[in-house]
Amino acid sequence: MKESQLPHVLYVHNSADIYGASRSLLRLLPRIRALGYVPHVVLPEDGPLAGRITALGIEVIIDSWLAVINRSVFRSPRFFTFFLAFPISVFRLYRLISRKGISLVHTNTGVMPAPALAAKLAGVPHLWHVRDSFLEFRSLWNLYRRYITSLSERVITVSNPIAAQFNGAANVVVIHNGMPLDEFSDDDAAAGVRFRQDHKLGHGPVVGCVGRIKFVRKGQENLLQAAAVLKQRGFLAKYLIIGSPSPGSEDHLPRFQQMIRDLNLQNDVVLTGELADVRPAYAAMDIFVLPSAQPEPFGGVVLEAMAMRRPVIATAIGGSLDQVEDGETGFLVPPANPEALAEKLALLLKDSCLRQQMGEAGRKRLQQCFSIDQMLDKVEGLYRNALKRR
Repeated sequence: MKESQLPHVLYVHNSADIYGASRSLLRLLPRIRALGYVPHVVLPEDGPLAGRITALGIEVIIDSWLAVINRSVFRSPRFFTFFLAFPISVFRLYRLISRKGISLVHTNTGVMPAPALAAKLAGVPHLWHVRDSFLEFRSLWNLYRRYITSLSERVITVSNPIAAQFNGAANVVVIHNGMPLDEFSDDDAAAGVRFRQDHKLGHGPVVGCVGRIKFVRKGQENLLQAAAVLKQRGFLAKYLIIGSPSPGSEDHLPRFQQMIRDLNLQNDVVLTGELADVRPAYAAMDIFVLPSAQPEPFGGVVLEAMAMRRPVIATAIGGSLDQVEDGETGFLVPPANPEALAEKLALLLKDSCLRQQMGEAGRKRLQQCFSIDQMLDKVEGLYRNALKRR
């Protein structure tokens, strides 16, 4: 069949950075194309994601007028600039939909209101993929969620806590992000050994954390405090912190380094910054921790650790409630509670058999509940139903 006869799908994404939502998009695009769709992607800027998508042979359109809401804009005078850009963004996307013969629009995060209205004006179905927690915005969220649900054929949410923000709206569905099992595998144990050697982690247990360094939001300070508690109790371990501060939070790294010194953990904590390939780091870990003190919608790093057969300790908020089976694949602990985190870490640090048992259970749970094929089947089913109704 000619490409012009196939359904064309326009994906709109809020950033050219590589992070959880963009990785999910990268996993989806080639599989959707293999099913007979023609994907096009709109980004607000050039960057690493644009290069990765182009390398797949998929068209990328850079539109600097794309209206994106982020927290820094929302809490500054630039919020009014967003309202000026919004109608221009709607018009440009409407023209693009018409020019490319787009059959369906898929907005990939919750912070771009323009694609939904552009799709409505163009008369094509719109799916909104919400991967964000908005409850902190209260009354404004009440207005925005009505906007999202009224302009979307379906609203895809990545976890049950994210879906709960919509107060039971009929067109909201939960589709968990999927992880390709062959993308993260612990078969190459030698890579973990080399990583330990390169970063001087020794031969003892290693507790790992992957994510942007950001106080409260990502909660690595709680892991440091738990490490200090465990050290006082005689538990010896290395703590591997992977990631760098997010833009606008650069001062969090020196604060974090000072906290390491204040807690006398200089010989126990290893900071790597960002890693191009994080798989050897997972292979070097014995335990993975997600210490976020604010909800993670559906942490991809948790799935990565599960794929690598690592037990996961996560805070009992957000998407972790869907991911971690407490007491089976790891533990759930209260947020911002270093003592509770230290207690669960101690259980795993002193019991290698329990670590192995939970790691195996995590890999099995990933296969059963969070495979990429399950995600693809559900998303593509929504596409077919939307196009059929059209």
